[in-house]
Amino acid sequence: MNKFNTFVINWVGPFLNIEELKKWENRYNIDNSYNFYIITGKQTNERNISQYCGITQQDKIYCRFYKKDHPIHQFIREINIWIGELINEPNKNAINYRKKIELCETMIISFWQPKHNIKKKEFYPNYPVALINRWFNLHKEARINTIYSAQELPDVIVYDEMTKGIYIANHLQKIVYLS
Repeated sequence: MNKFNTFVINWVGPFLNIEELKKWENRYNIDNSYNFYIITGKQTNERNISQYCGITQQDKIYCRFYKKDHPIHQFIREINIWIGELINEPNKNAINYRKKIELCETMIISFWQPKHNIKKKEFYPNYPVALINRWFNLHKEARINTIYSAQELPDVIVYDEMTKGIYIANHLQKIVYLS
């Protein structure tokens, strides 16, 4: 039996535009520990929300959006930007850290199938993986009972290599209140 890999991503947002994200990152993302981003919004003549998922490791996330060919420029209405930090990986400079964030990105894209992501749409590892998504506002306070389009991404995604199945848990509920 293979080792079970579990990853936890803390998502912060939504940012309504690039400048709002830039201000937040320059204040809170000093060490570039936020490597994931999700963009949701509507395109020209589109009625439905579209999504895009990406990663970066070298720069602040907002720097990616200044490239003219970045998919963010296709989103013109109801834009929400979420950024995520892999919290259970202490050594972000380790050689295999990039592989871990790519695996998490691939799990999200493979499950979510955002139309703007053209790569990584159907790749699954040969070992079990669990991805836990936690949601926070811009003050890093846990979001409770607030739904955004990015939160169509399940709170938990599990890939079981033995059954070749993906399992999800949406909107986990707090059932015990501890003081």
